[in-house]
This record gives sequence, structure tokens and C-alpha cells, in this order.
Amino acid sequence: MDVYLILAALVLLPALSSLLCLAIAQKVFRNVLITLTTLVMVTAAYFLILAVVQAHGHLLIGLGQYSPIFGWVVKLGDLCVLGYVIFRGLSSRRWISPVLAGLQLVFLLSFEMLVPVQEPSTAIVIDYLSLILILLASIIGPIILLYAIGYMGAHEEHLHLQKTKQPRFFAILFLFLCVMNALAMADNLLWVYTFWEVTTLCSFLLIGHDGTEEATNNAFRTLDLNMLGGVGFILGIIALYHGTGTVSLVTICTHNLAGAVPGLFALGIACLCFAGFTKSAQFPFQSWLLGAMVAPTPVSALLHSSTMVKAGVFLIVRLAPVLAGSHLGIIVSFFGAFTFAAASAIAISQQNGKRVLAYSTIANLGLIICCAGLGTQAALAAAMLLMIFHALSKGMLFLCIGTIEQKIGSRDIEDMQGLFKTMPFTTIVMVFGMISMLLPPFGVLMTKWLAIETAVYQPWVLVLIVLGSAFTVVFWAKWIGSILTMSYKTKYTFESIPQPIALTLSLLALGVLGASFAIAPMFNFLVAPHVNALATISQSVYLKATADGGLFLLNSFGHSGGMNAIPLFLILFVLVVAIPYFFHRTRPEEVKPPYFGGELAHNDIRGIDFIGPGDKVEQIVMHNYYMKTIFGEQTLTLWLSLLAIAVMLVMFGVAI
Repeated sequence: MDVYLILAALVLLPALSSLLCLAIAQKVFRNVLITLTTLVMVTAAYFLILAVVQAHGHLLIGLGQYSPIFGWVVKLGDLCVLGYVIFRGLSSRRWISPVLAGLQLVFLLSFEMLVPVQEPSTAIVIDYLSLILILLASIIGPIILLYAIGYMGAHEEHLHLQKTKQPRFFAILFLFLCVMNALAMADNLLWVYTFWEVTTLCSFLLIGHDGTEEATNNAFRTLDLNMLGGVGFILGIIALYHGTGTVSLVTICTHNLAGAVPGLFALGIACLCFAGFTKSAQFPFQSWLLGAMVAPTPVSALLHSSTMVKAGVFLIVRLAPVLAGSHLGIIVSFFGAFTFAAASAIAISQQNGKRVLAYSTIANLGLIICCAGLGTQAALAAAMLLMIFHALSKGMLFLCIGTIEQKIGSRDIEDMQGLFKTMPFTTIVMVFGMISMLLPPFGVLMTKWLAIETAVYQPWVLVLIVLGSAFTVVFWAKWIGSILTMSYKTKYTFESIPQPIALTLSLLALGVLGASFAIAPMFNFLVAPHVNALATISQSVYLKATADGGLFLLNSFGHSGGMNAIPLFLILFVLVVAIPYFFHRTRPEEVKPPYFGGELAHNDIRGIDFIGPGDKVEQIVMHNYYMKTIFGEQTLTLWLSLLAIAVMLVMFGVAI
């Protein structure tokens, strides 16, 4: 397949579909358009894989005589985005976003007009790291759009809307997929900056989609903090250009801070890391992602878990060769590990399921940043693998909780007790997603093990990763316990869910299982060629995949640790089959019902409510421990945010 056709399918097609969604009023035709675009994008992603492999992991694409045209289109797009932000902010009497957008506009125009910028001759560079982000946007993204077909109708019924907003909703989602793919492909930092800001605009529009006061306030908070990151981004570009004479991201990444790089180079890298921190909602910027949870579930799954927030870590992972072995890299790794531990700790106190997923997302993004700063082959491999596994598992979990919320009308974990009796399919998928975040041999735990192994020479980073991992076990385990809590009664109510929702949950579950089972070939195919090609990345401790599906760390003394996924999967498979079998063999008369001070209520599915005095049904309340006095947001957020600010100040101090 011609490479330009692939690019058209991944960038221009979703842009065209965005316009068509606005024009098509009929739901049936719009759903057909979404489905066809999904199929074409997934197919194009497959052919892009072949093209990148054929190019030995370094696909260079020039736009020839059309390059100036695309360059002016990108510049015009940037001016439109910043102008729109200024207009919306002023018209809504919100001052922070317009001021920050105005600063960006001043810096951008001054740089473009006063400095003769030599832009890269090759507009598009796709390597294996770019390919990972493109695959997340072009495979997981369209799958979530299919889910939205089945979700948005019920969502709008719940809001009692007189007129549907779905054309606008799907148009913005398609625009987002377009710019995410463009962001991953672009080598010109000025282009990356433009696409970066468009993702911010898409997030703002989608968070405020429902039009409630809460949604509007949280949308502007997102805009404020991400515009702050945008200021850091444009300042980073200016500093890097004066330090290196180029805005080519590939060329910039050939430098290394551990060497003698004078001038503004280090400050420019620190500014780009700062922009990555804001986009990835690291402390102290986490409030925008938490507020974004008011958006419809497909938005949370696509933008705020699987793809948009990955743009921030993508940029920092891209800069890993620059950070490797430097003091700035050590600070970045500490900052990521700090956010990983801090967000995991606060997640323990959360009762709202979406906020648990949000804090878990913030934590895992911090772990990816930590790995990018560590500067070894194994750490960078862990960062790239975690980008994949986290997107699959967390995207699936967000879709599950959206389905559950529409069924029971609540996101509260305590309201999900006995959920297996009423929503068995969704419960199984959700528990599977949580287990994939928690236990071996699934990919997320494998990457945490790699992070721990590679952080042994940074004691403070190691302690924070271990603490964060321990906190993770607590909040996942108690949530699993809640939704699997069942009575001895055999009464079930089987759920009926729309086909698009059932299909997408099944596809993502298969994706999680398949990716974890194939972690070794995935490493050999996507990760190893990229990290081995980076000369500045330390090879003192490196990762090797074996033919039987294992991952092992090696050093000068030989093996230093490893895991073999296939035997662990076989053990897990035996347990999955054996446990239901033994439960099925249990006869009702063998189960002794509990006694709570009266005859058990007959119509209670949970089987724990009893009839008290006056024939009144007394409800038994079971509750998890949330330890809010220790791990609560009000207790920790302020102090953790201040510590995060202090670390960032140290980062800029070291850079200067």
C-alpha cells in the first residue's frame, strides 16, 4: 500500500469524517460513517506497521512541493486555536486561559517573524516509538468510537436533551484522532506544538460537552493548565532553536545532556518536560484530569486515559536519549516516581470509581516518565511497553465503569457490591481489566517489575516505585472484592447491553490478553529495535526476550531476574477453569446462610438483609476501608503539590 495513502487514511480521513459528522443529521448514516472510518483506520495502521518494518524502523516521508502549503495550514491552525481560546475565555469572563494563550501568541509570532527558522526538510519521521502512539490512536481510538455509538444515546436520554449533540461530539473525536496521529508523525517541533494545542482544544470542548456548570468549570480548568504547558512548550522550542539551530525533534534527540552541551539546550529540554508534565496531569497539575471525569465515558477512555495524556509521556520518552545519564534525567525520574507514589496513595481513599481510575492513570503516567528519566535500555523498554498495556487496560476499565454507571446510576464502588449477580458480563470484563493492572503475567506488572529492577541505582526512586506499587495493590484489591461480593443465593439477572458496547469490551479484553501473552515478540518487534538504536541509552543492564515468551534482564554477570509469561498464563488458566467448577459443584444445602438477628429477606439478591422487629427489612451495610484521614485528598493534595512544585524548581535550577 502506498505510504501516502496510509497517511491519508490516518490523518486526512478522520479530518474528513469530522466534517461529515457535522453535516450528517441522520443517526443511521452517521453510525455507518463511524464504522467505515474505523475499519479503514485499523487497516491503514496494519499497513503502516509493514511500511515501518520495511524501512527498518525509520520511515522518512517528505511532502515535496506541498510542504510549504502544509506548513502554512499548520501555522494558520495554531493561530485559530489560540484565537479561539482567547475569544472563549474573554466571552466567558475567564482570564487565565486568554492571558496564557496571548503569551503563546506573542512568543510564537516573535519567533516566527524575528528569527529565520530553518525548518526540517523531512516533514514526517515515523519510528517504532511513533508507531506505538499511532497504533494507540488508530486502533484503540476507533474501537472506543464504536462504543460511543451504543453509549451516547442512553447518555443523552439521562440528560433529557431535546436536541442531540452527537454530530458535534463525534466530529470533535475524529478531529482529535487526526491531530494525535499527526503529532506522533511530525518531526518539526513547531508542528508538534500546533497539534499539541489542538488536542488541548478538543479536550476542552469534550469535557464541557454536557453544558452543565460543573462541566464548564472543569473544562476551563483543563484549558488553563494545558495552556500553561503550552507556554512551556513554545519557550522550549525557542530555547532549543537558539541552543541547537534546529527545530527537528530527531536532530535534537541526537544530543545528550550528560555531554558538553552549552547554552540554552538544557533549559529548552526542561521546558518541554514541563509541558509533558502538564499534558500528562502530573502533580501539581492533576486537578484537570480529575475534573475531566465529568465528561462522557468515551471521552475519559479515549482522551484522558489511552491517547491524549500519552502525548505528554510520548514527548518525554522521545527525549529519553537526551536525558540519559544526566542530572536532569535523575530529577525527571524522581518526579515521575513521586507522582506514581502520590497518586496511588490518594487513590486508596477514593470511593468514586472514575476518580480511582483517574488517579491510577496519573500514577502510571508518572511511572512512564520515571522510566524515561532513568536512562537505561531496560527502563526505556519498560516505558514503551507500559504505554501500550496501560492504554489497553485502562481504556477498557473506563468503558466498563461507564456501562455500569448507566445500569445502576452510580459510580460509587460501594454501590457495586454484588454486581456479578446483575451484570455478569461487564463484571467479568472489569475484573479482568483490574487483574491485568495488578497481577502477573500481565504486561502492566511486568513493566513495574522492570522499573523496580532498573531503579536499583537510584535508591529514592526505587523506594517511591515500591511504595506506589504497594498502594496499587490496596485500591485494586478492595475494588475487586466489592464487585465480586456475592450471596449464597443462586438468583441472577443477566444484563442486556447494546451490541457496540459488548463488541468493544470483548475486543479490548482480547487485546489485553493477546498483548500480555505476546509480550516477548512485541518487545522484539516494537521495542528492542528502537532502544538498541539509541547510542546514548545505557546498555549496562539490558532486556532480552526468549523464544518461550519470557523477559529477562541481563548484566555483565549474567541473568539478574526475569519472568516467563507462558507458564504463568497456564497456571492462571487452570485457576480460571477450576474455581468456577468447584463453585458449580457446591450444592445449595451445603451453604450455610449467615444469621443477622432475624429471618433473612427472601427478595434480597445479596442474601444478607433480614426481617427485624415489626416485619421491617433491615439492610446490612458492608463497607471498604478508605483511610481518608491518612490518604484523603484534603490531607495530602496540598503538601504533595507543594513538593512536586519544589522538584520542578530544582529541575529548572539544574537546567539553568
